[in-house]
Amino acid sequence: MRFHSVRRVPMPRSFLLFSLPAAVFLWPNTVELAASAMEVDSGPAGLVNTFIGTAGRDAGATFPGATLPFGMVQWSPDTSNGFTRKNVGSYQYGDDMIRDFSLTHLSGPGCPVLGDVAIQPFVGEIKTSPAINPAMYRARFSHSDEEASPGYYSVRFDDGIQIKLAATLRGGIGKFDFPPSLNSTFIFDVGRNATEVYNARVEIEAPEKVEGSVSSGAFCHSTNHYKIYFVAEFNHPFSSFGAWSGADLNQGQHTVEGAHTGGWVTFDTTRNQTVEMRIAISYVSVTNAEKNLAEEIPGWDLGAVQRDGRNRWSRELERIAVSGGDASDRRVFYSALYRSFLHPNTFNDVNGEYRGFDNRVHVAQGFTVYANYSGWDIYRTEVQLLALVQPKVAGDMVQSLVVDAAQGGALPVWPVANDEACQMVGSPACPIIADAYAFGARGFDAKAALVAMLKGATVPGVHCNRCLEWDDLDTYLKYGYLGPDTRGRRLHSGPSQTLEYTTADFSIAQLAKALGDSATYANFMHRAQFWRNTFDASTGYAGPRTKDGKFIPTPPDAHTYFVEGNAAQYSWMVPYNLHAVFDLMGGNARAIARLDGFFTELNAGEDAPYFWVGNEPVFSIPWAYDFAGAPWRTQAIVRRVETELFTAQPDGEPGNDDLGAMAAWYVFAALGIYPAIPAVGGFTINSPLFPKATIHLGKGKTIIVEGENASPSTPYIEGISVNGRPYQRTWISYDDLNGGATLKFTLGDTPNRNWGSRPEDAPPSFGEANH
Repeated sequence: MRFHSVRRVPMPRSFLLFSLPAAVFLWPNTVELAASAMEVDSGPAGLVNTFIGTAGRDAGATFPGATLPFGMVQWSPDTSNGFTRKNVGSYQYGDDMIRDFSLTHLSGPGCPVLGDVAIQPFVGEIKTSPAINPAMYRARFSHSDEEASPGYYSVRFDDGIQIKLAATLRGGIGKFDFPPSLNSTFIFDVGRNATEVYNARVEIEAPEKVEGSVSSGAFCHSTNHYKIYFVAEFNHPFSSFGAWSGADLNQGQHTVEGAHTGGWVTFDTTRNQTVEMRIAISYVSVTNAEKNLAEEIPGWDLGAVQRDGRNRWSRELERIAVSGGDASDRRVFYSALYRSFLHPNTFNDVNGEYRGFDNRVHVAQGFTVYANYSGWDIYRTEVQLLALVQPKVAGDMVQSLVVDAAQGGALPVWPVANDEACQMVGSPACPIIADAYAFGARGFDAKAALVAMLKGATVPGVHCNRCLEWDDLDTYLKYGYLGPDTRGRRLHSGPSQTLEYTTADFSIAQLAKALGDSATYANFMHRAQFWRNTFDASTGYAGPRTKDGKFIPTPPDAHTYFVEGNAAQYSWMVPYNLHAVFDLMGGNARAIARLDGFFTELNAGEDAPYFWVGNEPVFSIPWAYDFAGAPWRTQAIVRRVETELFTAQPDGEPGNDDLGAMAAWYVFAALGIYPAIPAVGGFTINSPLFPKATIHLGKGKTIIVEGENASPSTPYIEGISVNGRPYQRTWISYDDLNGGATLKFTLGDTPNRNWGSRPEDAPPSFGEANH
């Protein structure tokens, strides 16, 4: 999901598709950020550039700060223009002012979110309430004085304050070097975050301790709620303190509570300029935040925390080892893999306690509880990646959704913390669950998951807290589609909603089949073909349809009736039955011609009838050529997107990261295999970017992808062998890889129009009669 303009990359009508990839774009007078520091560590963590995606309105809206894989805490800077409707990310690379360092962030969600427990070091007296004039406490800085790597962030303010931050799973430790001063201050601006603070509390407990809470929500203007607690400890006593409420400042006040409140503590740094802080959070209580702090940061060794964080990231990133090729491409790859491992987030405390969707405290039994799912986005790429290389984590993530449904009444659509934010359309938890199962994650109660999926899909009016899971289900079941004259979460979004529902139907069918429920399989495979009800034969595109069955004439570039897209883009969004889509378009040849025109631009936005890689509904369309018998076109398009729109620069991600969805797209594309069909274990094939990649599966097996002659300028497959045998198909199933396999690609700079072009070479399509 995103709300930005886009960087449009044209495809000349002379069909530049077969020309060599353009050179990677670098900002004038810049080099890849912190490259020299990164390359000191030759491991994959040393190749990660956490600043990728932080620049530009059409960039990833990522954050550069300190966090661990799937961590509860993301201690990261928020710049002066962050958290705005135009710049939804907390950190904008073009800014030169940092307003604070807050403890919670999401990677490119499309709307401002979180940013809780904002802390700002400051030299001087607090004379004006930060609630009235927060700008006066911002600090100017230069990007040349920043350094970031997985689990670590540092910056030097122009006024001389040096900040170093390192993260643990639920907390962090900071070292702050101030200039000599009687007024070296930490501002706890708990009454301000990315959205809206309903209530906040600060309690200055002792000469070295601050604790409190923040109650917030309002993600994308929704009605979701959550409450976060924190405890901060300093390594020596502060000399003075105070609090504010609105415009009122109160020196020496210990406790304050309210919507526009906060507190400060001041240190005398005339002799000792270094102040250290360790901090932890919990969504259960202050007591649990203290337990998290005591367990994860028992001492004051920031270096040890930093090293442990780097080691944890190295272990995660080593799950996929790429070698050879261009150093910049390796940096882009590992930075994308890094972002793929940021979310969802650990939600239970060290004692297993967590706050559930019923707002009660529960104890996790045998699994880690996760929160924050950008469902509409991640079901297309990230879930499959996690299931493939981290099946235990993916299984726990699915089990968390099952538990959410039991506590909240239904599967959530876009959960933030322990509540439903009611964002986007469809029922994305269904493909998330089926994706995870299909790609090897089995550590969850699959039967309970199917029950929860069926409840939402068959019982109209089922809510997850305040949000309908299957919005307007009764109309969908009655007519077989939703139109502009039906109510719904997104007014006038009938075609988009219908196509998302049919994907959910297909996902339910696939899980039911895997579990031996043939009746449910047949029923939902029938429903999965409701996509046909959106196809307007008079235009050849998906279009809006009223209750009387009539289509509203809609041009290809019209986005009025679509969610973040248009008719040209959504018409392909039947990834499980593309052969039938091609038939309605007039056959493979006509479909190929349409695709050729569609790829005139590579990141066109929702206002033009072309490809828009920056948003999820079109993610799999480059692989449509595989289905149509022209796989060499897939290979060229994917390579152009990889090399022209993904770079190692701050603007090097072509759309919102969407909690790892965009990043995982690149990871799969660069490996040469892509999970194009939701809920089906298997991959469509393009070409690998690297000479060798080793994918470590969760069960100790490996998939080795070798690319002979692999380079940015050799996108075309001359031939493939699988385990030493020639392979002609553009699809390979998960079962063929699950036990370990070697895929060897021979690549060149000229299309091989014979390989993978026969009808029997194409990936599968699933109509109602498939069993």
